[in-house]
Amino acid sequence: MDFLYKKHPKGTYEYANYRKRIDIIVMVVMFLLALGLYVIGRVATGTNRNLLTIVAVLGLLPASKMVVDVTMCLRVHPCSEDLKKRIDASVGALDGYYNLYFTSYNKNYPVAHMVIYGNSLIGVCTNAAFDEKAYKEHMSDLIRKEGIKDTLIKIFTDEDKYIARLKELNGSVDNENATDKNDSRSRNTAATLRRLVLNVTL
Repeated sequence: MDFLYKKHPKGTYEYANYRKRIDIIVMVVMFLLALGLYVIGRVATGTNRNLLTIVAVLGLLPASKMVVDVTMCLRVHPCSEDLKKRIDASVGALDGYYNLYFTSYNKNYPVAHMVIYGNSLIGVCTNAAFDEKAYKEHMSDLIRKEGIKDTLIKIFTDEDKYIARLKELNGSVDNENATDKNDSRSRNTAATLRRLVLNVTL
């Protein structure tokens, strides 16, 4: 169903709220279709024992899955407009993504913004209780399966420090562009990390 979210792709600031709206609409439509099929079958045959009742029951399966999706999406809270403005003013040419929500068997990890720089994942979480150690272990395991080694993962809970780090990284990007050190291996690693991050987040 990714085609439904093309207007605001994953990683954009608008994606979280846009996906919530789309998923709620799809969920309601699915339940209404199942109910409509049941009612039509009951009215037409005078009994529950008809083919449309079976189709309606089967239709409840994807509708129920959408309930789970909506419930998860409701847990994603976009970062504040103030933080977004500060990030937009500092991110420059860096490869950045907003409102990422990483899920695992044991914990979920909300990251307000993240940049992918070479073999590094650097982000900020506005929740001071963010378990960075557990997050690093979770992501490191996924990254190793992609064949990438020696990855740096850092999640700030201090917004000021994150903004300062973005500015430092932007200086590094400018220097690399000037000296042409941004080799193909680094670009390939960043592309793999980008694909992984977007695949494992809501």
